Amino acid sequence: MKKIIDKEMDLQEKIDDFLAKNPPLNREKIKIPDYIPDGKYLGISRNTIVVIGDSAQEVAALLAEKFPESTSGIIHKGHESETIDFIFSLFSIEDSKCYHQAEYKNNYYPILPFSVYFKEEKMNLYGLVDTGATLTAINKKILEDYDIKPIRKSKVFTVNGISEVNIYKKKFYYQKVSYNLEFMAINISEEFSFHALLGKNFIDKFKILFLGKEKLFCLQPIFDL
Repeated sequence: MKKIIDKEMDLQEKIDDFLAKNPPLNREKIKIPDYIPDGKYLGISRNTIVVIGDSAQEVAALLAEKFPESTSGIIHKGHESETIDFIFSLFSIEDSKCYHQAEYKNNYYPILPFSVYFKEEKMNLYGLVDTGATLTAINKKILEDYDIKPIRKSKVFTVNGISEVNIYKKKFYYQKVSYNLEFMAINISEEFSFHALLGKNFIDKFKILFLGKEKLFCLQPIFDL
């Protein structure tokens, strides 16, 4: 197993070659012509404007069709930029731990054990690693037994539209590290084998490697945050 993982992790040469051919977005190198009207969305590839459109989705579709490997961002001219980031990080064996992707009803899911303290009581939970969520969410039913006060309210985007929800904050524990993280409460059906969705505010504390063929995923905490 170690030989398989080591082989998959030896990515340095491939990453260097990719970045040499497809450099990351550098706004200082991008010159936006005056003739492009404010409000337009600009698709960027190799620090060059290659697509112009009226919406981010329109531009993203064109980039995916014509520049799938070299897309580095989308800029909204005249407004705060909206970017698509591609992050590549080296993964090493040191301080890392691998898990099976859990099989459930003929599908495989990256489910991670973690813990949270509520009223001095340690709760050991399982969370689904959800790269599509920016914020972590815990099953509302778990929080019902504790009088946890929200720190603020926030509008969140869901498949059902925009909702205003309470935002909470607690210390999340994983292995030897802990992080103070904000989270929201959602309804998670008991049909699922996890208690939380671990969003980007949790995921970004780690280097993560998914091994699709082997149905594994590995995590390495980032200690220098």
